[in-house]
Amino acid sequence: MINNKLIFAVPMSSQVDPIQIARLPENQREATIRSILQMLFSLREDQAFQALRDIISTLAQRATDEEYINWCKTTMKILASYPDDVVKAGLTLRSRVVSSLDKRLQDRDQAIISKVLTLLDESTRQKLMRNMK
Repeated sequence: MINNKLIFAVPMSSQVDPIQIARLPENQREATIRSILQMLFSLREDQAFQALRDIISTLAQRATDEEYINWCKTTMKILASYPDDVVKAGLTLRSRVVSSLDKRLQDRDQAIISKVLTLLDESTRQKLMRNMK
């Protein structure tokens, strides 16, 4: 079991410490991010927006490229396992969040996501691409 102090190492308003999670071994990272996505899906839209904004902002500002890629690759792989309507809603929320960030952080996020899409298997990439606006 993963230590809750590791996952929830920042105030509840920030929800999680994505950099610590990005450093976890793949199977632990996947289980943790899966539970975070479930939590995000249960929040009101404004709460989910702020929680995701905190996560992406932290990654864009402080994570190494490897940490950022680990987080995004795992998140995209998990998101793609959901039905298309959930994938579309998740990607739409993510797009709104990234649009709310400083241009420098938007550019970094775009570069990381472009790299992540090349690392995903073809069926996962196709499902994500068809659900992007």
